Amino acid sequence: MSDGTIPTDDATSLSLLFHLNSEPWLNAEAYDTPGHPGTPLSLDGTPPRALPPAGASPLTALLRARRSCRSFERRTMSVAVFSALLAAAAGVTERASLDDGTAFLRRGAPSAGGLFPLDTFVFAQAVDELADGIHRYDPFIHGLVEIERGAMAGLLSRALYAYPFAHAANAVIAFVARFARTEKKYGPRGYRYILLEAGHCAQDVCLRAAELELGTLCMGGFLDSDVNRLLSLDPTEAGVVYMVAAGYPAGG
Repeated sequence: MSDGTIPTDDATSLSLLFHLNSEPWLNAEAYDTPGHPGTPLSLDGTPPRALPPAGASPLTALLRARRSCRSFERRTMSVAVFSALLAAAAGVTERASLDDGTAFLRRGAPSAGGLFPLDTFVFAQAVDELADGIHRYDPFIHGLVEIERGAMAGLLSRALYAYPFAHAANAVIAFVARFARTEKKYGPRGYRYILLEAGHCAQDVCLRAAELELGTLCMGGFLDSDVNRLLSLDPTEAGVVYMVAAGYPAGG
């Protein structure tokens, strides 16, 4: 089109172009700059109004306990704890039906249109009763399908920039977007909804892990092409959008 926009009847090219061209790059200079909390939003001098204390609850305790863990202990995880993490990531919380009898599922994270575009894969190591390697989580039966056996180091060390921090984690959960599931209804804006959903799912994992006294590390720095290849994904149809490592924090 003359104004440079993508035609409105092309619902996927824009988001796919962004996704395929946004692999990370190493910017060493950025790591030399100390972090800061950011500049407060200016409200033209209007003083903020103090709010009453938020109050304590089991949820606020978990929010305080959540930390980004960058050193995991080499320790075997029970399959029950591993199961709890995957249930938090994508497990079915309710099977229900509409007035017309149409069946539908609910999960812990909201999903635009109830379309649930995310598939959940997990790289596992040192989990009781489970082979090291790649597994796909099936939320409908709350079970696993083994994809490939192998040590996590051999699978992820080149593909994951934060691997030195996560090498001893028991689980690295990968949220895989099936783009068409959402974009067939919402067009290119569906890509935003997919990313929002991945964030919800990752936070659910982090809070459940905190409840289990585990540590987590949310990771966006990975080589998409390498991880997609490990999971045998066609990058024009599906791709990893977020990864979360979980395990026992070193030193408790």
